[in-house]
Amino acid sequence: MLLRNALVALGLCVVALAPAKAQTPESEFYKGKTITILVGFAPGGGYDLYGRIVARFLPKYIPGKPTVIVHNMAPAGGLQAANNVYAVAPKDGTVIASVNASLLMYQLLGGSNARYDSAKLAWVGSGTNSNNSIVTWHTSGIRTIEDAKKQEVPMGSSGPASTSYIYPAVANALVGTKFKLIHGYTGSNSLDLAMERGEIAGRSGANLNSLFARNSDWVNEKKINFLAQIGYERDPALPEVPTLGELVTDKRAKQIVDIVTLPTAVGYAYWVAPEVPSDRLAILRSAFAQTFADREFVAEVEKAGFDVRPVTGERLQEMVAAAANAPQDVLRETAAILDMK
Repeated sequence: MLLRNALVALGLCVVALAPAKAQTPESEFYKGKTITILVGFAPGGGYDLYGRIVARFLPKYIPGKPTVIVHNMAPAGGLQAANNVYAVAPKDGTVIASVNASLLMYQLLGGSNARYDSAKLAWVGSGTNSNNSIVTWHTSGIRTIEDAKKQEVPMGSSGPASTSYIYPAVANALVGTKFKLIHGYTGSNSLDLAMERGEIAGRSGANLNSLFARNSDWVNEKKINFLAQIGYERDPALPEVPTLGELVTDKRAKQIVDIVTLPTAVGYAYWVAPEVPSDRLAILRSAFAQTFADREFVAEVEKAGFDVRPVTGERLQEMVAAAANAPQDVLRETAAILDMK
């Protein structure tokens, strides 16, 4: 009887200790490690600024408190960064992508330079989302979308996978605008500078959240004209500016606009390669959720002019899966409009 009781007691001890032992390797994995947030834009843009604030707060919510740094990889509208995280970088949860959300659509529409599968990305979370925009400089003479239908409008672009290319191309095909896309710009800063200098009449891809944070004087002093905004609803700050969806009436055209509008709902999102172990993905999802709820983080983000509108990794996973299951004929037509090869 005593032996039996002793064995039972020993068994209970083993059961009690087993979970702790099983959790130890994962909970200690990040100790002494460095996590890199790979931002697919040049320094100074919205993704970069937001990512650097995240990097300062994230470590305290990850077991082992690793160092978190931001590295910029801007070429091809962030396509190089996305390819790197998915196909080249370590798949251990130490490299996190923060890239243009339109890259999801680029791959789904058959972009030949994509080395990743949008449907397989492991989503960690999104800190905020905001409508995008098509804007022109106040001296351009192009004040409305109707003006853009009447004459050629030089617009800067940072690559075929970028929103600086996608939205004007869709507007040309479905709305009848005459945007002339000029390629070779590396990101938000170079596009902004080119617009100020008069090299281009305007630009697309300016996330309103980022735009209001970085260039509030442009808005307050009416240095830019908002021709259209890209989002499922009008932003309260721009109640008079139509959405791209409102500028089309054909059902099929609306389906195409819905597809290209999806990235605005994804927003400033973070993902890792699908091979990252599920336990580490869970750690990162929890850490990002706690970071986005941190009062000091929220205060710093708002001080920088951004909003905090978090979306969980699980919800992002659902949204992207839905886009991946869109009707193939609509995806093909969208790809044809954007000349994705």
